[in-house]
Amino acid sequence: MDLSETDLKQESAYLSETVSEINKQIEDYGIKITDEGEELKEFQRLRWEMEQEMDKGERYAFVRDNDLKIALLNDKTKKVRRLHKIKNSPYFASIIFNDEPIYIGITAVKKDTDYLVCDWRAPICSLFYDYGLGHAEYSSPGGSEEGNITRKRQYKIEDATLKHVFDTTVNIDDELLQDVLAQTSSDKMKNIVNTIQAEQNEVIRNSKNDTIVVQGIAGSGKTSVALHRIAFLLYKLEYLTSGNVLIFSPNNVFTEYISEVLPDLGEDNTLQTTYHSFASTFISEYNSVEAYSSFVERYYKGKRQDNDLIKFKLSDDIIPAIEAFTNFYTKAARFLKDLEYREKKVPMEELNELLHVRYENKPLFERVDLIAEKINNTYYKGKDSMLPLLKKALLKISNFKYDFNEVYKFFYDSAIFKDAYPYMYRKNENMRNLEGSIINYEDATPYIYMKCLLEGFPYQVAMREVVIDEAQDYTYLQYKILKRIFKNAHFTILGDVNQTVNPFYKYDTLEILLNIFDTNSEYFELTKTYRSSPEIIEYANSILNLNHVSAIRKNVNLPVLKREMSELKHIGRDIRYLKKKYKSVAVITKSIDEARIIADGLKTVYKEVCVIDVTTEKFDKHLIVAPAYGVKGLEFDSAIIVNNFSHDKYLYYVAVTRAQHELIVYE
Repeated sequence: MDLSETDLKQESAYLSETVSEINKQIEDYGIKITDEGEELKEFQRLRWEMEQEMDKGERYAFVRDNDLKIALLNDKTKKVRRLHKIKNSPYFASIIFNDEPIYIGITAVKKDTDYLVCDWRAPICSLFYDYGLGHAEYSSPGGSEEGNITRKRQYKIEDATLKHVFDTTVNIDDELLQDVLAQTSSDKMKNIVNTIQAEQNEVIRNSKNDTIVVQGIAGSGKTSVALHRIAFLLYKLEYLTSGNVLIFSPNNVFTEYISEVLPDLGEDNTLQTTYHSFASTFISEYNSVEAYSSFVERYYKGKRQDNDLIKFKLSDDIIPAIEAFTNFYTKAARFLKDLEYREKKVPMEELNELLHVRYENKPLFERVDLIAEKINNTYYKGKDSMLPLLKKALLKISNFKYDFNEVYKFFYDSAIFKDAYPYMYRKNENMRNLEGSIINYEDATPYIYMKCLLEGFPYQVAMREVVIDEAQDYTYLQYKILKRIFKNAHFTILGDVNQTVNPFYKYDTLEILLNIFDTNSEYFELTKTYRSSPEIIEYANSILNLNHVSAIRKNVNLPVLKREMSELKHIGRDIRYLKKKYKSVAVITKSIDEARIIADGLKTVYKEVCVIDVTTEKFDKHLIVAPAYGVKGLEFDSAIIVNNFSHDKYLYYVAVTRAQHELIVYE
């Protein structure tokens, strides 16, 4: 709806007032930062000069005051950074609620006692995302607040100038949303704070549950929702900092792709890792752990001789097998003779009493540590240097050896395994796979679980919020391990069962994860897709026979083009066609070998061809060649799908749903 001339003048005047106040605060904060910085330097100089004359209490007071001054200075610096970020576009929407105008932006702007702009995360701002005109309510620290929304307005502001303003409703096909969806993609994921939809907002603002599990179809904004949820929790929870949040990403490329969202929202980036990197920290007995992408590639290359065994190792059935074995191994453990060390003698009976009575509730190898400590305190006057020597001596007189590689091998050669899974017994295959310097992906998680059961789980108490993206590619056992290790953390878990690329493991629903995270957990579904055109979504639906996925995008009218040939010259022709219209083009294959062959051929014409493989951390999105599993979570203006995915429908679905505007497939 077009605004009257009077409304436009009022809006322009309000924008001018807001920008002026922001610039004033930037200047004021700048002066304070300079002055306080000089004061801090002087304070630290005096401290060093007087250090020798201070007693312990005075030094403590100096350190405390110094830390406080640094914290206050950092807060002001962060505030200035936020103000600089918004000064050219301080807000994106407004509502009138109970006759009070509320302007909404990424960062709050306060003038005296009044808010010129409210932070989008403030409770009252949820009204903009959740309601149209009419009755509305929101939860505030003081309780539920009710009233009426009489106006909703959205803005496009550039360089502190009002470019466009219009009245709107909560309708999903609002003008601004369609404008955003029609834009070309960028090399980095952007924030969606001005287009968050009601179903997304429900997940973002959920702070009542310890664990939330989100099933979201391709293009539903799962990752964006997760990042905006983190920003919301950092705003709402005083105890939470960016250093207390850990994100599990599918690969390093994806980590780089999402790296600008939180800074765009005025927050510091959180800690990020991949499950592969996480697993590698637990397995010191091997030089490295096979990456998930390498495992997938191994399967799709046709090296499938051990498929039944691999499937077992990735299934839930491996869990009771490992638990039974570790229980057996622990009960069978004992000391075979007295400990005689440095003229001291500890009777075998005493050692075994400590092993199986005194410390019976501890993991086996933790018991050895405790026994070594007990003996050291009793017989050797508690010298710390003795502990590793005593531990080594204890293991030497036991019937169990602390060589975990051998323990894991023994599991597959044990009577427990042979009797319970005779059809799965593959001694030679197992031993061959475990003899190299790299442990296979399918062995890594069972290995970690067994090791933690015998050694104890290394609890990461500092992490308070853990986010797991692409949840459908994690096994049940991986979740059990993460839950045990991050015992103080709340979890946000997001995925899509239709996008698994693990050929051996697929959930019918992610809701099964509530069985692990059973305390105060909730399951959500994101059912609308915002990424792809209606034509692309229709084609994607046909791959998996889906009928519940509909595109929010409108008026594209570009059919999916189908080709019969996939020779390089044909691919080059299609790239030239797409590059005339779009910023980014992706050529998506089934395997990395296919991707490299095509990329090598294209480099004669396109010098900046980027191949995404297991080593890729940064990329130029303009022309990408990659296997389907390497572009999970990414999106492109257009895509060309090469090779036959007919037997791998989930992988194919992942591939085609990367395209936003136009798709070409070679069948």
